[in-house]
Amino acid sequence: MTGCSWLVPEPVPVYVERPIPDELTTPCSEPVKGARSEGGLIELTYGWRATARCNAGKLVDIAELTGPR
Repeated sequence: MTGCSWLVPEPVPVYVERPIPDELTTPCSEPVKGARSEGGLIELTYGWRATARCNAGKLVDIAELTGPR
């Protein structure tokens, strides 16, 4: 079957650019530092956790827009 492969031209890959909204490429806002106390540290920790989840969600959305993994 490969004896006639010279008759068929090589396929040329085509890059298709998919637009990604600006809201997905901008990082989520970072939490504001609270008071220097145990409660302030907990608020900051929860703020960073929310920021990390927000950014991770944006990466998942970008992956879904750009195609299969």
